[in-house]
Amino acid sequence: MTTAGSGVTAYPLVTVVIPNYNCGRFLADAVDSVLQQTYTRCEIVVVDDGSTDDSRDVARRYGDRLRVVTQANQGVSAARNTGIAHARGELVAFLDADDLWKPEKLARQVPLFANPAVGIVYCGLEYVDESLRPLGTNLTGRRGRVLREIALLRGTVVLAGGSTAVARRVCFDEAGGFDREMSTAADWDMWRRIACRWEVDVVREPLMRYRMRPASMHRNIAVFEHDMLHGFAQMFADPAAREVWPLRRRAYANLYLMLSGSHLEAGHTGQAIAYAWRSIAWSPASLGYIAALPWRRLRRTLGANEAHLADTALKFEA
Repeated sequence: MTTAGSGVTAYPLVTVVIPNYNCGRFLADAVDSVLQQTYTRCEIVVVDDGSTDDSRDVARRYGDRLRVVTQANQGVSAARNTGIAHARGELVAFLDADDLWKPEKLARQVPLFANPAVGIVYCGLEYVDESLRPLGTNLTGRRGRVLREIALLRGTVVLAGGSTAVARRVCFDEAGGFDREMSTAADWDMWRRIACRWEVDVVREPLMRYRMRPASMHRNIAVFEHDMLHGFAQMFADPAAREVWPLRRRAYANLYLMLSGSHLEAGHTGQAIAYAWRSIAWSPASLGYIAALPWRRLRRTLGANEAHLADTALKFEA
């Protein structure tokens, strides 16, 4: 269902939550990108999650231009929840401490909340390296009622990440906070819960710059695997998501296919094959996608104990 609501006030306050853990060398770039927004009615809440570097000193240099909340290290989900708890704005936006916004981001997103059915607005993004050199863009995404697409892992807010999102404060009152058992996929889980109740809108412009770093959470496949399996279990036990329960087999097949590809790219061929088989078991339609994966290239990197598994997988290329 879509929650009944009303459009935001003409010029709503936006609380920008910046969770930070040992990102002192990037934090000033993130804060400056908020201060440079052409939409100026916003407040900044930096939640320092037990940093051991100079992050707090960097934040304090800004004086009363932002608020700093400190806590013992509890993870990104807990830090975001702390920021929400301290939010004064009608809208809440999130910006990871190593990412940046382009100046017109909020100005392009806030007007879309005039539609009372919209609970969250995201945008396209630009991938950059640590020195902010461009690496590509992602402008995919859907608008409207997107719960079905989120469940099937189709291109939606899932691909946009946490630093593109702006949401109504009331959404978190209804859906609850970020799941503290999750980190790298906690935003996917949150947007899924909001999408159970609200519509989603998008600005298909690269208004956020996403730093690709070796230490980025998205590169930790074990954490991503845990998070998505946990998130799927939660989704198919959530009465608010009842409309997608009939999609369970297709959804899990797509998840296992995603995990298979992630492990394959990382060279974890045994895990990749195991998830490939799971995907086929849940939906034979996965066979065509699995056949296109680069099994033969990785076959040369296997030890003898995995060779028979690779031979099995190679039949998909026939």
